[in-house]
Amino acid sequence: MDFPLRKPASLLAVCALAIGFSGCGGDGDKSSGDVPPDAIALIGDTKVPKAEFDALLERAKTTYKAQKREFPKVGSPEYQDLKTRAVAFLVQRYEFRAEAEEMDIEITEDDVDKKLDALKKELFQGDEKKFQDALKKEGLTEEQAREEVRDRIVQEKIYEAVTKDVEVTDDEIDDYYEKNKAQFTQPASRDVRHILVKTRTKADELYADLQDGARFPALAREFSQDTSTAKQGGKLPITKGNTAPQFDKAAFALDQDQISQPVKTQFGWHIIQAVSPVKPEKVTPLEGVKDSIKQQLEQQQKNEAMQKWVRDLEKKHKDEVVYAAGFEPPKTDTGTGTTETESDGTTTTG
Repeated sequence: MDFPLRKPASLLAVCALAIGFSGCGGDGDKSSGDVPPDAIALIGDTKVPKAEFDALLERAKTTYKAQKREFPKVGSPEYQDLKTRAVAFLVQRYEFRAEAEEMDIEITEDDVDKKLDALKKELFQGDEKKFQDALKKEGLTEEQAREEVRDRIVQEKIYEAVTKDVEVTDDEIDDYYEKNKAQFTQPASRDVRHILVKTRTKADELYADLQDGARFPALAREFSQDTSTAKQGGKLPITKGNTAPQFDKAAFALDQDQISQPVKTQFGWHIIQAVSPVKPEKVTPLEGVKDSIKQQLEQQQKNEAMQKWVRDLEKKHKDEVVYAAGFEPPKTDTGTGTTETESDGTTTTG
């Protein structure tokens, strides 16, 4: 289970925070014994409330129940995984809030109202009952949902601030185009007819009939074992490189209306007739794809900028975070998890 749940029909699917697995770290002047009983961690002097951790696990239990799955037993690896991710989620939630304050990002109640109304329209067609039913299904109170929405807005505004200076140059677009020209190339193509049979003897017999004037579509409908094309008289649009090599070579070597001698592939024996000229390979000019390349590179660079910001955030707070006994994250070699950034700034950890 992710924190929050990432389900298309879930309110929480659009309210996800980054989940980074910070190292144990710790303020040199503080230890686990300094963490108050009502907290799972301290970030400097800021408490990460145990009540929020308990609420996350309750939501996890609600989800397991809805899926008719048994909730993991305390002490099991699956339970420890849920616990670790819940702690990491909450610690990073408060790190984001602290950073937003330093960046002078303010979220008003009106901002939350507008965002929540937009989500209700998007996910529930503005139906208040459906919204309340979804909260119940997720094990959320309306106030908790508002907090999720508030954190989402914080993250979006941080994303905007972190990525505002990203700019893709023409040289970067040109370089991408040249290195990935195959993406913008349409291979040669043509329309053919074919008849597929299992034996060379039958193929030779049909080829002789065609040489004597038999109509190709009629023979294809009667004898071809390629049921997907037989009803269309064997007609098949092909793109160079997308059929069996022997078929491909023969089909593109034919003159228009010419009929091949039997050709063997792993599927059997084919007789092929070219029914259109070859449309040559075509490369889409840079101008035709420049805007899409720019958008792709811009998004990629924004994601990279956000990922770096999250990594830097973890390093910045590493020595400030002190965990209550039993809530420390597992030790890792790198001290960080793998963070991915969505196109809207939402970050998740794999």
